[in-house]
Amino acid sequence: MVITRITVASLAAAGALVAGSGVATATPEPGPGASASTAAGTQSAAAGSSAAGGPSKLRRLYELTRSSEGSVTDWRTTRKLAEQGADRWNFRWDTDFCTRLADKPGGFDFRLSCARHDFGYRNYKQLIGKKAFAGSTHERRVDKAFLFDMNRQCAAQPHKTKAERAQCRKKAKAYYVRVR
Repeated sequence: MVITRITVASLAAAGALVAGSGVATATPEPGPGASASTAAGTQSAAAGSSAAGGPSKLRRLYELTRSSEGSVTDWRTTRKLAEQGADRWNFRWDTDFCTRLADKPGGFDFRLSCARHDFGYRNYKQLIGKKAFAGSTHERRVDKAFLFDMNRQCAAQPHKTKAERAQCRKKAKAYYVRVR
């Protein structure tokens, strides 16, 4: 597929519309507590900035790995665009879902939660390095977003009983503890 400037501009505009009230553009750069390795990652990611002065790849990754409804929606939209061949950031989207754990414990589907977690880990490790990522604020944020996503899934099925949803949250917490 050949992507022209018009196509990229259209996709960027569509992404802005889908993101809603500026969630993607209002997110600050990772804070001053970022490590020197992270700062180096920001500089190397700056090459991924758009010609129009868009955010760096590191900032975009930050936006896609937060614990918020907007971030989840933005990640899903960006993932669908990438599946269609429109990924201006060249992110890694490969996933093995919940690696050696059940993808659907008790009928609650954690596959997208696991996929977004894999996305965060794989892209941060590639962008800032494995050593810089290990124990970083980025790693903790991706892990917390994983728990957020699973708890969101636990609450999303109204046909489940209160006890089943409580059991789902316990399973989500166990998955979260396992990846930390």
